[in-house]
Amino acid sequence: MTSNPAGPTPARGPQPGAQVLSSDDRRELLERIEPLAAAFAGAGHRFFLVGGLVRDALLGHGLTGDIDITTDAVPDRIAELAAGWADTVWDQGKRFGTIGARRGSTTVEITTHRAEAYDSGSRKPHVRFSDDVATDLSRRDFTVNAMAIELPDWSLLDPFDGLTDLADGVLRTPSPPEGLFADDPLRMLRAARFSAQLSLIATPELVAAVRSSRPRLAIVSRERIEAELTKLLELPQPAAGVRFLDDTGLLGDLLPPWRHADAAVPAAALDDVAHLGDLVAHRWAILLGPVCDEAAAARCLSALRCDNATRRKVAAILRAIRALEAGATPAGAAVGTDHAAARRIARQLVVDHEPELDAAVASLAGWGRTVHEPFASWLAEVRAAEGDSLRRLPIDGRRVMELLGTSGPAVGEALEWLRAQQIEHGPLDAEEACGLLTAWNQSREH
Repeated sequence: MTSNPAGPTPARGPQPGAQVLSSDDRRELLERIEPLAAAFAGAGHRFFLVGGLVRDALLGHGLTGDIDITTDAVPDRIAELAAGWADTVWDQGKRFGTIGARRGSTTVEITTHRAEAYDSGSRKPHVRFSDDVATDLSRRDFTVNAMAIELPDWSLLDPFDGLTDLADGVLRTPSPPEGLFADDPLRMLRAARFSAQLSLIATPELVAAVRSSRPRLAIVSRERIEAELTKLLELPQPAAGVRFLDDTGLLGDLLPPWRHADAAVPAAALDDVAHLGDLVAHRWAILLGPVCDEAAAARCLSALRCDNATRRKVAAILRAIRALEAGATPAGAAVGTDHAAARRIARQLVVDHEPELDAAVASLAGWGRTVHEPFASWLAEVRAAEGDSLRRLPIDGRRVMELLGTSGPAVGEALEWLRAQQIEHGPLDAEEACGLLTAWNQSREH
């Protein structure tokens, strides 16, 4: 298995032979879907819970997400049986064997057992239905996702020892990984996510298959890749997944500036910022900042079809980082001894970049480029004592027009002058602002 000494210790899952689901989970599932399961059993069909719900419930995480079911019933028969239970049934996935249904707040997707084949240039499978649940499980991405629980007797079907892999912290595929990744290359990115999400360490065979299969990602849409990367960056601790991407070469494929970079990937820093807001954008900034300026970062995110809000936020964080580094060591300003100069610089940073300053400070720390004392203390002091007042002027344009008897560009000039006074001297109240503006206007008239 690939080692990951800096990552989290694999969390031990349930031991083989343990009870299949807790009593509370069973009770909740029966409340939600018992009539549906009974309808399939009564019609002579098998009914299996599958996917992430089974895995997470076995890990003791409770019942997460929607309910995925596989059965030997064909799609038309699924739709008939579901109609007797559901408020709504939809069949957009029928050609792939999937029928969706909803009753109250419970959503299920029911899929006929499948065996699949793929064209070399597409992720869309040619679906062949099967009456063998083990065949269906063999086509799934990883052994920990290739388990099923059959109702109504709650028996666990685990033909590929996924339960053992959960207990041992192993990420492995139920069939040769080269074939699975060739069929659906997005599974390589899912491997990165599950290594982080479930604290699993990939087998050498899986890692080698990812390295050799990387070119297959070319058939996957940028939107699907971006969605998978976002899921990774949303995790509480994504560092292990990013290390997986780096170790296998996928990171350089997806973010070209990392392809030949000398810098170390700041994976650990990604785990350290889970408490900050705008988490995905902040983590993108941490990941791209060591090898990208603002323009290069924008190109990377655009190529991945990241949304505009994320791209704007990443750009704002990178600008704040650049301004913070420049401000902490400004040319010609001895901020180590000139308190007034340091405060001016700190106030300018607050006015221009306050929403991104926490992310900027954390990013620099993650790169080993911390803001040195005493400037860091002065910046923290200004933010705490003056931050809210600095970012807004005590009077608006209408008050300026009343006070100075002017309009047009002169009003904007007056407001900019007033902002400069706050940066120089600190926050002003309305009375102080009016007095300063009056004196400034009189001096201009003379």
